[in-house]
Amino acid sequence: MKNNSITFRYIFSFLLLTGFTGCEEILDVELPSSEFSSSTVYATDATAEAAVNGIYQSMVTNTFYGSLHITLGQTSDELILKTQLNNVFGTNEITTEDGEMNSMWTSFYKTIYNANSVIEGINKSKTLTEASGKRWIAEAKFLRAYSYFYLTNLWGDVPLILTTNVDQTALAPRNPQAEVYNQIVTDLQDATAELPVDYTKYNAQRIRATKWAAEALLARVNLYLGKWTDAATHASAVIAQNSTYKMITGLTSTNSPFIADNNEAIWQIPYFNVIYTYEGGALFTAAGTYMLRKGNTLFETGDARKTNWTGSVVAADGTTFIAPRKYKNAYAASPSERSTVLRLAEVYLIRAEARVKSNDITGAQQDINVIRNRALLPSTTLTDPNQLLALISLERERELFAEFGQRWLDLKRSGIIDQVLGATAGKIWASTDSLYPIPETARRSNPFLTQNLGY
Repeated sequence: MKNNSITFRYIFSFLLLTGFTGCEEILDVELPSSEFSSSTVYATDATAEAAVNGIYQSMVTNTFYGSLHITLGQTSDELILKTQLNNVFGTNEITTEDGEMNSMWTSFYKTIYNANSVIEGINKSKTLTEASGKRWIAEAKFLRAYSYFYLTNLWGDVPLILTTNVDQTALAPRNPQAEVYNQIVTDLQDATAELPVDYTKYNAQRIRATKWAAEALLARVNLYLGKWTDAATHASAVIAQNSTYKMITGLTSTNSPFIADNNEAIWQIPYFNVIYTYEGGALFTAAGTYMLRKGNTLFETGDARKTNWTGSVVAADGTTFIAPRKYKNAYAASPSERSTVLRLAEVYLIRAEARVKSNDITGAQQDINVIRNRALLPSTTLTDPNQLLALISLERERELFAEFGQRWLDLKRSGIIDQVLGATAGKIWASTDSLYPIPETARRSNPFLTQNLGY
């Protein structure tokens, strides 16, 4: 990055003082005074870029390195505590006062506020390089879209906040999910037009958004919306960039999709001020805090993902289970891994599903086999659409376990969540549990925030 560390700390301090607290009516956070002004932040290219970098660093919170992995994993049929003790996430008895819910809700809206602040600040500035300003606005829109994707999938209808003006947002009601999705698509389409097509501007590091990150997220969003042709088109656009993106083969601890800047990574988030990878050092440790509920039964014999991405642990009752171990760096002076948010394997699985839905059976088989063959499994010869969809669902479960709540979201969008979780041991399941409760702290600040059914 062209900005130095002093400038970065200056701008991030500004974001902490303004972006983290500007939505205090919504987020129920006290607003402190700030000596920094927006005009100062967006006066030069160096300080404006530092403000954009600050959005990424603001995302390095428990929401990204904890909640999306383990909270969503536990509310689905994916993860269970090694102790096998019940908690509100494992039993799906989350309350409106739950601190984890409030943390996630608040963190997403903080990121959105910071993105809105960057968009407004750059648009008002008369001194920035025009091309750079457009690129930074595109980055902010991408990050806003990513945050809204999770907000609407976890809570349904949510306030659509597109400004930093608290007078306009303090009492904002919940917008219908369709409106939220429309904004997500609009932001991502805008982003694809202005984001860079490679990582040259980022010192060859895959730690910021590119056109292809926006295309990958558009592929996912269109899959969720049931727009199969669009999903396949966006996925194909990413897969076609084969000089930049390739599937990692011959999986080992040093040859994996979670290594920094590997060929499969589309977007990664770096670790700040730590000497370990958070997933490997705090969440999915060698000792195994969380176990895969399905254990060995999830994988076929010889599956390289089981060999390379799990570890055996002994539960409290003496039973041996397997635990997620995709990230190996627990403590290292220079961790070789990064939290990998978007990667090529998911894009192949998106296109495979979209192709089945569009009756392109041969194309779907080819995409599924990219995933299976990398895992050292034989190619599928299935031709029945329903059987192929079931296999894709299973391959998504095997490939994407313990990654940003993918299993929870898959159960919801596929319409099988009641069937699956209603039959999962230890669950006290009601269909209304598929949406999380709106945090009570947010509702106390904004009486126009209605509560989801069942809470």
